[in-house]
Amino acid sequence: MGLANMYVLDCQDDFEQWREQARIALQRSLLPGEVCWQAEAAPDLFGAQSAVLAPLPEPAPALLVPARAVDMLALAARFRAPGRWDFLYKVLWRLNAGERQAIMAGDPDGAILQKRIKAVRREMHHLHAFLRFRKSTVAELDWVAWHEPAHDILDLASSHFAERLGQQRWVIATPQDGVFYDGEALHYARPCPEPWRAVAKGVRDDESLWATYYRHIFNPARLNREAMQGHMPRRFWAQLEEGRLIPELISEAQRGSRRSGQRESVASLPGKQIPARLVRKP
Repeated sequence: MGLANMYVLDCQDDFEQWREQARIALQRSLLPGEVCWQAEAAPDLFGAQSAVLAPLPEPAPALLVPARAVDMLALAARFRAPGRWDFLYKVLWRLNAGERQAIMAGDPDGAILQKRIKAVRREMHHLHAFLRFRKSTVAELDWVAWHEPAHDILDLASSHFAERLGQQRWVIATPQDGVFYDGEALHYARPCPEPWRAVAKGVRDDESLWATYYRHIFNPARLNREAMQGHMPRRFWAQLEEGRLIPELISEAQRGSRRSGQRESVASLPGKQIPARLVRKP
């Protein structure tokens, strides 16, 4: 099938919309090369036309896809990558054809799927670990936070905070979407409403007691930049109070303060030096 005859669909980066479109495409026996999902402006570049697949008359052919596999596809769909919906349809098509190995790590497609699921789960952990709430300047809110996740995990991961902050009201805004908790229920919006975005980006704390504490416990003698970025990716540094201090602290360590094993402000304090313990051999 030529590009001009290809079915070009748009699911608005929404898994449920894609799932319904993919179900109809499978029932129509469309191969992975006969259907694709593109941004709204993209079809014109290939001479193809956007399409809306109408459901087949009942009874439509039954699909043979395990529920567990659908859950895996839903999680992998949150991984931002060009052609992600086309890839998921390829996996779905193989599953429906009886190729259960399509979701297994030993299969080329399954390996990609598993890697994306792992990355999404890790990004959820990053949200929980590196998001910082700040006191709101708006009377209707108690806390606000700005976060820049690499994947579409906000709606799935934000319930973590609802369970821990009681009836306090808060907003988390990202460049793509946002969530508001009114003390009783979560309200998700995509794209992020501009008022949420403005209040979240508008709050910036001065250096707090926590930042001062972090300065003094930073040990340049134990600095391992690669390990640090493995646990705290550099893209989060600007969003964290301690993250904004790290470049300065690394620079100080590289200039030689790591020899003392402490920051200069701590190493210069008066105190008694404790000699190394003498161990006698029997």
